[in-house]
Amino acid sequence: MVQFMFIRFVSGVIDEDSHVSAGLFTAAFDLMNEPALTDEDYYALRGLIDWFNVHLKGPVRYRLKAPWRKPRAICWFKPPAHEHLSRAWAMAAILEWNDVFVRTIKTQRPGYVLYEDDAQIFAHPSPISDRLFREVTNNGRQK
Repeated sequence: MVQFMFIRFVSGVIDEDSHVSAGLFTAAFDLMNEPALTDEDYYALRGLIDWFNVHLKGPVRYRLKAPWRKPRAICWFKPPAHEHLSRAWAMAAILEWNDVFVRTIKTQRPGYVLYEDDAQIFAHPSPISDRLFREVTNNGRQK
């Protein structure tokens, strides 16, 4: 595999399954359930999510060779996925506009890759990536 600097958008909430900061889509779905969200922002998020539903495969739909790793596995964007990243940044902007903490993290060592396509990887955190997440969580968690 080519050594990329993989990119992940995270929120200040810890995901129950992965035990790391929840990702962009979890934060977007949570925000969409907030009654205070404007219709404009709701439909903007809905449009972005609809685009991702068409243009980004859901790796959790695939049977994994190592199912014991599946609950902790997380997705990372690949840098060449320009259109996906552009829309992810748009989603992050809407979240931040609505006071949802969003941070990007980058790593060359995302963990044990379980799935890969042109836009993303799905990886189980390794001890090295776990350390990265602990640093992000301890330094950037919303209180």
